[in-house]
Amino acid sequence: MEVNYKIYRKVKIYFNKVCAAIPHLEQLQERSSLAFGASLVQSRIEEMRLVQAELVSFFMNPSLKVPFVPASRCLALMNWYSDNALFSCASLAAYSEMLVTEDHKVIQDANYILSGRLLPSRLKVIFENHRSRLQGIQTSSDVLNKD
Repeated sequence: MEVNYKIYRKVKIYFNKVCAAIPHLEQLQERSSLAFGASLVQSRIEEMRLVQAELVSFFMNPSLKVPFVPASRCLALMNWYSDNALFSCASLAAYSEMLVTEDHKVIQDANYILSGRLLPSRLKVIFENHRSRLQGIQTSSDVLNKD
């Protein structure tokens, strides 16, 4: 199986964003001024690690042919969960709202990849599952806010 150049580039940029998001989320978990904020971040860390592992597993397939894409063409210009305001929230509602805003950015990027017509079916499943899990995390965050 061969991956299209543009699809590979999009996925590689997404992968770089995932790799950059994990340290940001871990810093949020450690430095959060809200004691209850750590549980909101933990589920996002687990999701990012899961999608990272799934993408690595997909691209390690020896029968997969990937095009050469220079690393300079796959740099992420914007990273997720890097907003400094996340470190200084005063309430759970504001903190959760900011995390959901960042989640929307992740989902928007996943939707952009899913819009590709030449996306291999296995990658499509990975991104659809990733998107639905993130939406599930948002739903659970909303439930926490109501209590």
